[in-house]
Amino acid sequence: MATVRIATTEVQVDDIIYTFSSTDRADAFEACVATVDLSHCETDHTPVGRRPADKVSQIDFTQEAALAEDGGINFNAIVDGKPVQCKISQAALEQHFGAQPASDPLTAYTRDRERIHALAERKLRKQPQQRVLIEAQDIG
Repeated sequence: MATVRIATTEVQVDDIIYTFSSTDRADAFEACVATVDLSHCETDHTPVGRRPADKVSQIDFTQEAALAEDGGINFNAIVDGKPVQCKISQAALEQHFGAQPASDPLTAYTRDRERIHALAERKLRKQPQQRVLIEAQDIG
């Protein structure tokens, strides 16, 4: 059984995304699924909603990145062979990746590219083929 944390209150198990009222409830469900059968966890940690996950089989990121006019970084993903534009805001780079306001944010992006791409991938798996914007509040 494949489990992926989609967001602070969402957990994907196989082809279903479960939504919870709080991060604590999502944490408890995710921990339960790792050790017990799914039906037991659905009963003990009842989600507030569930929906089918969009089927995305392949997400890759190009090595190209460019400074956006507002100080963020634009980069691209390839989702099942189709390009999708992605961006991380300047505020996210400064607050979570050590970019300094007067420095080159591209350096912070390059240094933490894997982590930034993981954040983008989570959003893409939730809403494939839609532009991705990673803002400071998206990062926990």
